[in-house]
Amino acid sequence: MAARWLIYTLLILLRFYGAYYNSLSGYIHPDEFFQGGQELFFGCQQRQQQLHLNLKEPTLDTVELSREKEHKHYESNKYVVDNIPWEFEPKNAIRSIVPPAFMTLLPLRVYSVLRSIIMTSSSNDGSIDCPSSVDNDAIVVGQLSGSEILIIPRLFMTILSMIFLDGCLWILVKKYTTSAKDKTTTKKQSSSNSGPPTQVIVLASSWPILVMATRPFTNTLESMVVSLLLLIVAMDHHHSISNKSSYNKISHQSTIPLWIGMICSIGLFARFTFAFFALPIVLLFLYNRWRASDNCWRNVGWNLLSLALSFLTTSLLFVTIDWYYYHYHSPGRDVDATICSNWSCHFVATASKYVVPWNAFRYNSKATNLAEHGLHPRITHALVNMPMMFGPLSLIGYFSCIETRKECAPSSAEACFRRVLCQSTIITGLVVLSCAPHQEPRFLLPCIVPLVFLYGRRVVGMDNKQPNPKKRAILTALWVVFNSILYLFFGWLHQGGLIASLLHLPLPVTPQEGSPETVIYYKTYMPPTFLIRGRLLENMTCNANDERRRVSGERSISLACDNPIIVDLQGREFDDLMEVLHERLPCHHRNEQSVLLITPAPVMISLSEKNWREYEFLSVHGHRPHVSTEDWPVFNGTFRSFIDQLELVTYHVSCTAQV
Repeated sequence: MAARWLIYTLLILLRFYGAYYNSLSGYIHPDEFFQGGQELFFGCQQRQQQLHLNLKEPTLDTVELSREKEHKHYESNKYVVDNIPWEFEPKNAIRSIVPPAFMTLLPLRVYSVLRSIIMTSSSNDGSIDCPSSVDNDAIVVGQLSGSEILIIPRLFMTILSMIFLDGCLWILVKKYTTSAKDKTTTKKQSSSNSGPPTQVIVLASSWPILVMATRPFTNTLESMVVSLLLLIVAMDHHHSISNKSSYNKISHQSTIPLWIGMICSIGLFARFTFAFFALPIVLLFLYNRWRASDNCWRNVGWNLLSLALSFLTTSLLFVTIDWYYYHYHSPGRDVDATICSNWSCHFVATASKYVVPWNAFRYNSKATNLAEHGLHPRITHALVNMPMMFGPLSLIGYFSCIETRKECAPSSAEACFRRVLCQSTIITGLVVLSCAPHQEPRFLLPCIVPLVFLYGRRVVGMDNKQPNPKKRAILTALWVVFNSILYLFFGWLHQGGLIASLLHLPLPVTPQEGSPETVIYYKTYMPPTFLIRGRLLENMTCNANDERRRVSGERSISLACDNPIIVDLQGREFDDLMEVLHERLPCHHRNEQSVLLITPAPVMISLSEKNWREYEFLSVHGHRPHVSTEDWPVFNGTFRSFIDQLELVTYHVSCTAQV
């Protein structure tokens, strides 16, 4: 028992350790920031432009300067990072605002209030950073630095993962494992019964939990809701068997269908793909209610009605919140006052445009839309993504599907129900998701809890058969090695220098020289601009006239961004890079300005072969480690040279002296 608690405690500490950006610098996917809410609520790029447009009185000089800049940079403006992700634009509206607000805005507001209270109470001279005002809460949130906005949601998601992933699995294993074999095993292991179950330790040691579950992905939120739904249905089935006489009397009046309807609505608005995982769970719940009521269809009707009413009520609440955000609080809203004069009329007339699960389904059902994000063979999930995400678990799961009928025969009805419940969740989700040609590994994250519940003991050689120490050691070592490799790659190496490079901006080349106005990211993932917030917050005084302390009336978040323009070229060609450099840094006349180019070291090796007569490059900073799967390091015979290329390098670009 002590050993299990020690292992599980170390794994939990490792999970919290990974929430800190310096420990796990890996950048898994842009959706972590652009769908998780950090860039949407706290991004700097658009707010900086709004700051110059809205907070400065226009004069003849500023108007002429603005026109000159617009003419000068009109082409490269299409590459400038916009902190409003396309999914959250009113014309698209395929993401609900509630999940990112819950994962990011809620914990940051709580943290900001607590920090403000602590700072106020610890002030000895009675002075605080800002006076009390109506907008004080928004100002406090606006003072957050980029590192705080990065870390606090990660810590919040780590806590939620312990509750809804570890906790749900723990209860499933401890309370609702009642087959004959499980009872025998439980008696043999009574001394360790109070410790963490093997399945929970396996879950906590998996790399998707250590890396993905600590970040504000909507996939993580979807996985938590699937786990909670599995637990509730398993509990309901357990009670229907253990207390059948009393269960039949109250089944149609039970609140469980209401909870299931509400949970299904939450999951659906988190990600529309939740429906594919939840469908077999809900059908098995209704089937169990039908069997428990002695095949009474009236009972099933009552449960279905309760579930539907709860689902529709919760969904209506989500639609109302999304409608309010998109219709009133999102830039570019379209409000026709000649048609409706009050909000209720607007809601009835336009709410159908903001049913985001339906919008998301329609968008993803068109291959032309998915082609913009990358197309994959439809067997990618089954042959590549499942083994990449779950390793030996997925292989055992594939082989076990063939043995399902054999294993259900000698087991209790409850054990068979749990097996069918979890396997149908995995298979239905995998099959339906494989129908779409755009397939990413994180889409399969909701499979992890049912997989571990079914095969967690077997994957480390601790199944109910005769124990084999040698087999157990080999399988455990295989599980540890697999997860260690993927943990280090996605958590530490993959695009690992990008976050650090943003946190170092703005970066003056010399003490006498100001920071460049433009930063170009080339051959990297999308740079989230919220990370460059709050460079000078500690030096800012509480001046009501300070433009950087103004609060946006649109979103109630301050414009604490005094930073360069970020241009994101992603994986575009060399000609696009030259086009942006020529516009941002023209060298046809004497030009004292400069820009920063941030790109992986292997990319710069290939760029060095180009003709750079106009520009000279000075390496000013490097961020290690950094691996881009699109631009691997070049092996030229020495291992040291290969390692040296695992770096994201910041170059100071200026015009050559000959120009």
